[in-house]
Amino acid sequence: MEQKAKALVGGIKKNYFIAVTLFPAILVLGGFVYWPAIHSFYLSLFRTRLFTAVEFIGFQHYVSVLTDPIFWIGVRNTVYYAFFAIIGGLVIGLMMAMILHGSMRFKGFFRTVFFAPYIIPMAAYTLLWWWIFDPRYGLVNIMLAWIGIDPIPWLTSREWVLHAFILMTIWKRAGFHMVLFSSGLSTIPGELYEASLVDGANTVRRFFHITLPMLRPVTLFSVIMAFLHTFQLFTEPYVITRGGPGHASTTIVYQIYNESFQRMNIGRASAMATILFIMILLFTWLIMRKFDLKEL
Repeated sequence: MEQKAKALVGGIKKNYFIAVTLFPAILVLGGFVYWPAIHSFYLSLFRTRLFTAVEFIGFQHYVSVLTDPIFWIGVRNTVYYAFFAIIGGLVIGLMMAMILHGSMRFKGFFRTVFFAPYIIPMAAYTLLWWWIFDPRYGLVNIMLAWIGIDPIPWLTSREWVLHAFILMTIWKRAGFHMVLFSSGLSTIPGELYEASLVDGANTVRRFFHITLPMLRPVTLFSVIMAFLHTFQLFTEPYVITRGGPGHASTTIVYQIYNESFQRMNIGRASAMATILFIMILLFTWLIMRKFDLKEL
């Protein structure tokens, strides 16, 4: 009986300690994540005067958004940009990680150089690439001229502007993926590769049958982080193109900004934000289902 009482008291103390230590994090998440999301959904159901709900209108804002062709242009641009930026960043990040995983000199130096773009502030990195993509004096077009290719209007052409943003994102985030993949490669037992050599497996087979399967948890995390970042593309179109030319670089988040702070229609902007949240939730679920967490 006495042992049960001690166990009960110990359990209460343990739960109390957990509650006390988690309370600050729960408070921060509730105040800066969950409550704003709930309040945004609430405002999406009203006509608003700035951030004040004035008149309940149900789902009229959602109907207005979903029947707006400009919104669907933003969705298309966002999905296209996210797809190629994620694939490019993951592939180049994995390539860099595998190169640096081997025995080579100055490994720490190269890791620092490759990771450095990730820590550059967004506005500074955007202005840097705005200069690099300059049609007359930009570094990219100068390098293309060396091999006989005419200058490309990266930021003023409907056909090229999203590709410019994709290249910018790959350059900035590939180092982040490199660090993740490097940590994953270091956890793969060397015995697996030794056994595959005995079985006569070549480099390609070892990569597809050992390296990639063992990197599934890291790859899942990298994909989700890249997905969350790319679906919130805003700084590049805001600083460089203002969503243009035309609507070629308009994204969902850029439209939310315009609706909120240019047109001051907080209710409609909240509806867009809620739709974006549902899209991110759905795509994240599909990604996690594709990776089949039970097998990780």
